[in-house]
Amino acid sequence: MKKLKLQKLIPITIMLPSIAIGAFTMYQNHISAMIWMQNVLCFLFFSVISCLLITHKSYLSKGRHKEYVLIAMCFLILTFISPGLEGVHRWISFSVLRFNVAMIVLPIILIGLWQALQWKELKFAGIMAMGIILVLFYQPDASQLTGFAVPVMIMLYRRMSSKILRLLVASIFSVFVILSWVYLDTLPPVDYVERILHMVADLGLPLLILGIISLVILPLPFLLFPPKNAELISRIIGFYYTIIIGSTLFGNFPVPLMGYGLSPIIGYVISINWYIKSKHENGNAIIY
Repeated sequence: MKKLKLQKLIPITIMLPSIAIGAFTMYQNHISAMIWMQNVLCFLFFSVISCLLITHKSYLSKGRHKEYVLIAMCFLILTFISPGLEGVHRWISFSVLRFNVAMIVLPIILIGLWQALQWKELKFAGIMAMGIILVLFYQPDASQLTGFAVPVMIMLYRRMSSKILRLLVASIFSVFVILSWVYLDTLPPVDYVERILHMVADLGLPLLILGIISLVILPLPFLLFPPKNAELISRIIGFYYTIIIGSTLFGNFPVPLMGYGLSPIIGYVISINWYIKSKHENGNAIIY
């Protein structure tokens, strides 16, 4: 029981430094409280929800991974219904709130595709992976495309026996990753979203070091301490977060959790909840 209670604190302890540093930095730079308080309230709300879910059994049944992947892909496609910004379609809006869909659903899709491969549904996993890469390419979103394509390539590669098929998949995925970086969107960066680390740096070297550490620790549980029977998918999720965090150094992409944005918080809560439940259930958790 004590162990489970400690596990319930993991989402808070892992996420808290980035959220706190980002909120403090925005406050110090006179960013409206309506902006940075959204991050804080979202963090508090979903941390409470995650603590409640951890103590309950899965509410998503085994064997329904195809449905979850298809529903998640539908949400990605819905971004093209939105007017977008200068031809960029990454968001779905609800009133004044705007959600970056990929940051919420890609962890779910990664877990769903892994489950499909566990059921030897290679064809389904391959087709869906290619479809999602196409959607991300046309959004366009080089960070999320790379964060998704590289881990999925690893998963598919391990399940394919044909060397020719392996080479074909690796080649196609690599071409889309490269093209996504060649044809980056031209949206100007928002300081408190994509350039939050620059704002942190302006407040001093000690805070910058703490800020970098707070981002580095986000993928570490998945990479260094994977659940039994789910080591591959845990590290796949860790690679995903490593790539999207690292990509902020090379382009104008949102800095997860530290920069303004509810979507990265929701997506990370989903991922860490799955991780904690999988640790407790010896890798048998589904999606949370």
